Amino acid sequence: MSNIIYVVPWAICDTDSIYVKKVASDTVPTPVVGESVDDWCIRNVIPNPDRRSKDIYAIIDVYNGYKEKMNEKGMSVFSLTNSDSRLTECGYVKVADEKETEFIKTKVMKLGKAVKKAKK
Repeated sequence: MSNIIYVVPWAICDTDSIYVKKVASDTVPTPVVGESVDDWCIRNVIPNPDRRSKDIYAIIDVYNGYKEKMNEKGMSVFSLTNSDSRLTECGYVKVADEKETEFIKTKVMKLGKAVKKAKK
C-alpha cells in the first residue's frame, strides 16, 4: 500500500523542521497541483524518488499560491496558519529522523543542489 505524504517545508515557530502528514493513498484522491488541502494549496506533486516506493509527496504552499501575485501588487502576508500548533492540530508531525529530513530536502524538494546555468 502506498501513501500520500503531505509536506509543509517550514512552520512559523519552527523553521528548521519539516512537517509531514502521511495518508493512505486509497483513502484520499490523488493530489493535484493547486488544489486545497488543510486551508493551504498544493504547490507541487512529486513521485517518490525511490522507485521501489509508490508513495507520492505533495508539497504544501502555505501562501495558497498567492505569494507571487501579492508581491506584484506590493502586498505582504499578515496572517499565516502554519504555526506548529496548527500543523499538529491538522495531523502533521515533525520529521524527527535526520535521514528522512535530508531525503525530503535533497531528493524530493531538490534543495541544496547546485543550480545549472542556462545556456545563452
